[in-house]
Amino acid sequence: MKKDSIIKNALILFVITLVAGGLLGITFNATAEARSYQTKLKTEVALNAVLADSKFIEEAIEGEPTYITNVYQGNTSDDGLGDVLGYAFQLETTEGYGDLITLMVAFKADGTINGIDIISHTETPGLGAKADEDKFKGQFSGKAISELTVLKGGGSKPQDVDAIGGATITSVAVTKAINEAIEYYNTNIGKEGN
Repeated sequence: MKKDSIIKNALILFVITLVAGGLLGITFNATAEARSYQTKLKTEVALNAVLADSKFIEEAIEGEPTYITNVYQGNTSDDGLGDVLGYAFQLETTEGYGDLITLMVAFKADGTINGIDIISHTETPGLGAKADEDKFKGQFSGKAISELTVLKGGGSKPQDVDAIGGATITSVAVTKAINEAIEYYNTNIGKEGN
């Protein structure tokens, strides 16, 4: 009798799991368009946060960068024929403590970083999540477009970035992705303006 009970319970559990999995799949497919729209909206908000008052034109990416997923030229006109205000790079890194961090960094035409914005992350609240706070993001603005170094307790050099207390892994992951954008800009874009 125990064997029949085990088989019956296993079949019930199998049916429940099958129904739940099917419902999750249907829900995932039904919300695909809404998720896509939200991702596009978050990207637009981040672009405007890092390089305001620009019309953005997506650029082709040269090579196979590790962190760069999109490059945008910030322009004064929709057709790309106006003055170039700068470039924005959308970056993704899985080297954070909580895995995926998606961010945007913008470089102004004058050779400085205009700012960064975190689009999404899964970092620990109160620690790595502080990467999305102005105290951390603000220290990138105005720095030259050259390699950045993360230091605990800050540093005295202009390219030093103060690590978030208790979240050095997150600080390094964000800065490493930004450094790739800096190298890409200096190699592929900045040389064109010189």
